[in-house]
Amino acid sequence: MPGAVTTARRVVFVCTANSARSQLAAALWRRASTVPTASAGTNPAPRIDPKAMAAARRHGLPLRNTRPRPLAGVLTADDFVITVCDNAHEGLGDIHGLHWSVPDPVPIGTDDAFDAALAELDRRVSSLAPRLAAC
Repeated sequence: MPGAVTTARRVVFVCTANSARSQLAAALWRRASTVPTASAGTNPAPRIDPKAMAAARRHGLPLRNTRPRPLAGVLTADDFVITVCDNAHEGLGDIHGLHWSVPDPVPIGTDDAFDAALAELDRRVSSLAPRLAAC
């Protein structure tokens, strides 16, 4: 959708565990857009990764300390879905939305890995937010 302007009722960011990338992406989206957002996982972890929380704090990003949620309990037919991991994208198949392949910082576990994922998500959110309006 380069350059295109479209509308969405809500943007839902999805990764496998909903413990880092999708949570960070939703927090960045809340800062960049008035279009409502949520996040979910195809196989949610028991909690948000503490290093994701720390990365958000380092960058002044408010990250809600919520429990990761399963996609089935979040997704509606009207949502614009953005998968931020390859496994979630492959598992969901054809959906209304986009796929952003962002490397998972959790297995690496370093501050640099979380900062790099946050920077990549910020770049993508900053590019998309002005082109996606609330409907």
